[in-house]
Amino acid sequence: MAKQRENTETIYELRNESADFMQIKNKTLSELSDKRICDLAFLVDLTGYLNHLNLKFQKEGQLVNDLYSHLKAFQNKIRLWGAQMLSGNGYYFTTHSAFENIAYVQYTEELKLLWEQLSNRFNDFKNMEDCFNLFTTPTKSNVQNDPIHLQIGLIEIQENSILKSKFEDVELCDFHKKIPQRKPFSVIYEYHYEKFYGWPTGPIL
Repeated sequence: MAKQRENTETIYELRNESADFMQIKNKTLSELSDKRICDLAFLVDLTGYLNHLNLKFQKEGQLVNDLYSHLKAFQNKIRLWGAQMLSGNGYYFTTHSAFENIAYVQYTEELKLLWEQLSNRFNDFKNMEDCFNLFTTPTKSNVQNDPIHLQIGLIEIQENSILKSKFEDVELCDFHKKIPQRKPFSVIYEYHYEKFYGWPTGPIL
């Protein structure tokens, strides 16, 4: 993704030199039209945001729920950008907004398509949202809404003052290591291990 952004930026930065060269050769190139260059400027900004998201995904020491949080935040940003562009506001696309007479509606459609592609690609994340919520806030979970085989273990966690204190004081992953490996506590660990084991790490875009 970083290489793609670098290539896109290079092409954009050389647009004037390329146009001058083609003029010397008495040739025209449709890729250098104002419309195409405007599209390229939009792509420069968007690939920058995608590259930043990918770097977040690659950060070490993260849990799968962290990756889902990054994804949800990015999708919310896409919604924001789309709504702003629909009203003619390209504030967050600085390279692109430098142009005049931009057909913002077109780029709103591009952002909508990107949102849909991300939703389809990471649909498994969405399907596991309840599991992520249970993993990140076991001491505050509404037990009656949780899977029935976990309810007793969750009640024990929520009424255990030592575990509740540890939840506030340690990293999430360390907290789960503190949960006793005996029933009814152990079913919580087994549930999350079954759900999370085998999830990929590293770049996923």
